[in-house]
Amino acid sequence: MCVNSDVPVTASLFDGKDHLLAELSAFKEPIMIDISEPELWNAENPYLYKLLMKTEYEIIGEKIGIRTIGVKDGIVLINYMPVKLKGVNRHDSNPMTGACVSKENMQEDLMLMKRHNINAVRTAHYPNAPVFLQLCDELGFYVMDEADIEAHGSVEASHSQEKNGDYSGIALLVNEKTFEGPILDRIDKMISRDINRSSVIFWSMGNESGYGKVFERAARYIKSVDQTRLIHYQSIHELDGVEKAVDNEETLDLVSRMYAAPEWIENDFLQDKNEKRSFVLCEYSHAMGNGPGDLEEYWKLFYANDRLCGGFVWEWCDHGIFNGVTKEGKVKYAYGGDFGEPLHDGNFCIDGLVYPDRKPHTGLLEVKNVYRPVRVNLLHAGKGIYEFFYTNDFTELSKMITCSYELTEKGKVILEGVLDLSIPPRTKKAVVIPELEGVSGESLYVRFIFRQKEDTLWAKAGWEVGFDQLAIYRAERKIATDTVICAPSYKEDRSGIEISGEGFTYYFDKNRGLFGKMIYNGHELLKKPMEFNAFRAPTDNDRSVKKEWYKFHLHELITKIYDININKKEHHIVISGHLSLGWYAYHNTFELFYKIYVYGNGQIKINCAVHVADNRPYLPRFGIRLFMDRKFTDVEYYGYGEYESYVDKHIATYKGIFRDSIQNMYEDYIMPQENSSHYGCEYVKIINDAVRLKIESDADFSFNASVYSQEELAEKTHNYELEESEYSILCIDYKQAGIGSASCGPYLAAKYQFNEKQFEFSFIITPEKV
Repeated sequence: MCVNSDVPVTASLFDGKDHLLAELSAFKEPIMIDISEPELWNAENPYLYKLLMKTEYEIIGEKIGIRTIGVKDGIVLINYMPVKLKGVNRHDSNPMTGACVSKENMQEDLMLMKRHNINAVRTAHYPNAPVFLQLCDELGFYVMDEADIEAHGSVEASHSQEKNGDYSGIALLVNEKTFEGPILDRIDKMISRDINRSSVIFWSMGNESGYGKVFERAARYIKSVDQTRLIHYQSIHELDGVEKAVDNEETLDLVSRMYAAPEWIENDFLQDKNEKRSFVLCEYSHAMGNGPGDLEEYWKLFYANDRLCGGFVWEWCDHGIFNGVTKEGKVKYAYGGDFGEPLHDGNFCIDGLVYPDRKPHTGLLEVKNVYRPVRVNLLHAGKGIYEFFYTNDFTELSKMITCSYELTEKGKVILEGVLDLSIPPRTKKAVVIPELEGVSGESLYVRFIFRQKEDTLWAKAGWEVGFDQLAIYRAERKIATDTVICAPSYKEDRSGIEISGEGFTYYFDKNRGLFGKMIYNGHELLKKPMEFNAFRAPTDNDRSVKKEWYKFHLHELITKIYDININKKEHHIVISGHLSLGWYAYHNTFELFYKIYVYGNGQIKINCAVHVADNRPYLPRFGIRLFMDRKFTDVEYYGYGEYESYVDKHIATYKGIFRDSIQNMYEDYIMPQENSSHYGCEYVKIINDAVRLKIESDADFSFNASVYSQEELAEKTHNYELEESEYSILCIDYKQAGIGSASCGPYLAAKYQFNEKQFEFSFIITPEKV
């Protein structure tokens, strides 16, 4: 620790408990204070010393952390230990004051990040106020401190008739001699101001400005004034016709990319024998709207290779501007174009993990559990052996975290327990849990819950920091149908079939191939005919495929009936049919062959075989949509909850029995879109005061219950414009496509696309008295 002064100065150093460690005075010479066994700063234990520097007329106080930063064998090291950056990009943003934020605003953001397991921040795309970095020192964050250099406008400025759309033009500004001085000046000002901040581990030379000689010179300059930190820069585009710069270990200390797919990282970066540096994703998993849906894929990869030091999710908050309140009391958030400005990016600023008021999106809950500090694998169910992987880098598990577990059978807790775990950082440990040896059941899950052990600045003891749920055993399901009561009676005419039985009357619509009316126990279940459904209100992350969905009119499919037959058996009636779904002038997209069984107790079984035409995009979903009376207000389900869940976005949820009101289940994205589906369900019940309708299947399915139609969500551009439907709408989906992060990231991974050309599904619908 060195203090330079040309006036008499006394330097006093205190430890974190205000004990004086050293006090030295000097005049026109450095003051050197030696700490033989320092307490090292890191994001898990942000230990800070206190330094007081006194002159005759001035006292300066500073908090100082001591830590090392380095790279060995392509692995980023803090205090000689590999680290994982569980990061997020953050802008200064407040819905009332815009980019002018207070210390309290900054503190609120950082506290919320800590509660959601985020340990790193990229100051996108400028150095934040000094107090922000001081807070990062105190609370414990690794910071990528970024210079205020960005040159997106260079792309348009470099366009010509021959090169219209050539993105390499982004490097135009950094190859103009007149800008070299300002670029170096901005980088120098950032470093000279923030060089004492313990939290800063990367100097980032800027964002998306192309690459050129000026950045080579800037990197050499940084190394000449600070050899203790790593140099970051991402943009790899170079301008044609200029001397090429070289991105290698002599200039940039690590390889950085934006939105690289996991497949590229694994198959290209890690297979490049000439590249030895560490890798970071300075932006990834674009969280815009309903998302991100690919986060877990990245972290499986990150944990498998220490050269991958982590990444920074794009981004922290929705940058909506407060624009009044509706007469119903709903806050109106504005985005690009809402004030009549001609140049804007629409809702592309509504792209965060939290709403403008800092209420978490479900995306932040997904981040929290993907970033969880403990992961669990099942090694041997019969012997109760589980492997715990403790992902923190510095602090032994038992000092920070407690662990409990609950065993469930068909969603009901049958056993609870507490584990006494002691695991070193970055270590896997096999643990035998005798109480879980040899347990059995049809749908058996164990959930391990990890909680904060002691009070911290951001959360009380007992705060849940994450969980892991594992399936111990799942029996093959076979849903029973009624075989006791005799088959119902029926009457048929040209337009439909009326079916009557014990306490029910259904009307099968021949023009739709599904039921048009359902009355059970005197209650009208359907207020509008059922329909086959292959559309969802496009999410922000569907922007790369939604044009194809509209092109093939998935949002307005027309039913064409080819054949309908009815047969009466001993215990049921069978309606078999052949139909297609398409649009007027197009070749049909779907061809369906189905059998519908109606039993004497009112139970319905729908079996459907579907053929999908060639040359179609991956499907948003496929299933059946029910338009029910608004008196159906609640839902109970056995599936992934309590938050919305999808095939690639359900790490924040777990398999259980949940009940909620349909109104409360809605995720209120500022830009309306598909939301609040629930994945991996075995049954769902939609309920009113007198009756309920239970839907179940032999195979897991998804459902969505809402008072908003998908047409309404797709049409409206702000959540405060939405008008509720006159129905409680229930979508039962054989399958729904994943979410991904393609609003600015890679195309949805093939394994999460709904690309099946032939599939079969079966649902059983059972009306019940409450």
